[in-house]
This record gives sequence, structure tokens and C-alpha cells, in this order.
Amino acid sequence: MNAKKLMLLLVTACLLLTGCTAQVTSADRIRAERYLQYLPVCEKLPEITDEQLDMLNSQFQTRYDSYEQTMYHIVGESSYMNSINYCFEEDKLVTLQNYSPMASVLYQHQGEIGMNPILLVRKALEGDGKSETLYDNYTEGISCIQTDKFDSVLIPDWNAPEQSDSVSPEDFIRSLFLPFYENAGNFAVGHTEDKNGLTDMYYVYLIDCRKDVECYAFYFYPDENGIFRQSAMDYLLYGGEELNSCLASASCFAGEAQDAEKYTILEQILAVTPSGETAGGYEDNKLYTSGFSRDYISQTDGKIACLKHVTYTLESPQN
Repeated sequence: MNAKKLMLLLVTACLLLTGCTAQVTSADRIRAERYLQYLPVCEKLPEITDEQLDMLNSQFQTRYDSYEQTMYHIVGESSYMNSINYCFEEDKLVTLQNYSPMASVLYQHQGEIGMNPILLVRKALEGDGKSETLYDNYTEGISCIQTDKFDSVLIPDWNAPEQSDSVSPEDFIRSLFLPFYENAGNFAVGHTEDKNGLTDMYYVYLIDCRKDVECYAFYFYPDENGIFRQSAMDYLLYGGEELNSCLASASCFAGEAQDAEKYTILEQILAVTPSGETAGGYEDNKLYTSGFSRDYISQTDGKIACLKHVTYTLESPQN
């Protein structure tokens, strides 16, 4: 049974439980539909009134409009890069895009925006910084808190991957995502070129909507010999339940990240050449990691988002 049919059955059941067996009014139907739309938020309260449901719906639309207008402004000022790969869960009873204004905007406009999703969502949260802009009232109350930078040497606990000679760098990069995404074989992989027309970076843009909005930007850097010695990832987690605070039931919390599982992708690309040869071996190199973390704190919603950056660099030992 698909989610839409299940939704209709639950709406009917909800109406029956309220005693509306003789006649289902339009108001009853709207209440049931809204309750299910905002179910992850509503279920935090033992009871919810019609006024609270109306407030949720009003806040959803207000924030949706604010994010959408901000994104239009951002995209209008940004150059077109590669397209964003989207992963939305469609088979759940209540999907994230139903009750998250940010996820809903991204869902409605997927395929229209070709830019770094970290930059897109970060600017939507922070605003454009221009005093003459009036539509960004919500995001102006968000402040940034940056933690200390970190740098460390990783323990060598992995083997350099093998790659077929017939596989292009783009296809090899796509293969790294297959353990996490069934449609990774169709992922868009972009690249940039240096002044000589040689590829100096491959990148993958990804937005993954589960319980929260997870935005990724992966970067893979080949050296002059076509060997990947460095990779990096920007990651922004936006809390999907930002409307919690509208009911004073709980604050939004962004921090239960899925980013750790993606570090494997960064590690496995290293020491692999586009021609398929492995370069040297990990035993003769050191793998370094560095980066930073930043939290976004809203006066109304709490920790609404967090931004992380990590860079892996494979370096030869000093003679």
C-alpha cells in the first residue's frame, strides 16, 4: 500500500474516532489533513487545538515564502554550476517535505537550481546581509558559532581501492555513492578546469532529506599525474522539526548527523588515478584530516542547523 492510500485511510479513521460518522464536514477534513501533515510536530503534545493547527499552517507558509524568496535572490546572483542530486523519501506516511518549510521549498524547486547546496541553504538561513532586504525577517535572528579548527593524523585502517581501466573518474566517483544511494549511478558529477584546460577538481552536490535536510558538497582533487591525493566535504544539517517551537513543545535540534558514513567516500577516492592504477600504497603515506564546525542558533527555534567541513589529504613521508 502506498503512502497516499494509507494517508486517506488514516484521515478517514481519524474522522471516525472523533465521532463524525454521520457527516464529515469540511472543517473536520481540514483538521485531519493538517494533523497528518504536521504529525511529527503534533504528536509531541497530548492534545492539539484547531487554533494550534492553524498557527502551524500559518508559520509553515510564512517560512516557506521567506526561504523561497531568499533562494530566488541567491540563485539570481550566482553563476550556474552543476545540478544538485536530490534524494527525497516518497514512501513514508509523512515525508519531511510535508512539515519542513525548508525541505518543501527544495522539493518544489528541485531541478531548477544548479549551485552549491551548502551555499544555497546557508545563505537562506543567514540572509543576504543587505539592509534594504525586507523579506528575510526570520533568518536575521540566527547567529553563527564556530568551534575550533582541528587537525590530526588518521590511523591507517583502510586499503587503497582498485579501479578498472575502463572506468572514467566520474563513473568511479559515482560507484563510491552506490552503497548509500540506489540511484547513484545517475548522479551528476561536475568538474572544474585550470588555466591549461586540465581538470583540477571533481565535485558532487547532494541534498538528502530524511528526518532532517542534509546538504553535501563533495570535492575530489587530482594532482598533476591524475592521482587523487585530496578530498573534502562540506556538510550542512538543517533541523527538519523547526516548527516544534510554534507549539512550545520542544526546540528544533540539528545535530544527529548522517555525515560520518560519508567519510568513507572521501577516504576511498584517495590514491586512485583516473587510468585505474593505484598510486604507491597507503602504507607509505599519511592520511591527514582537518576542518571546522559551526552551529546556527535561532532565538526562537534553538539549534536549527550546523555546518561542518572536513578535508582529507594523503601525504608522502618526508625524506
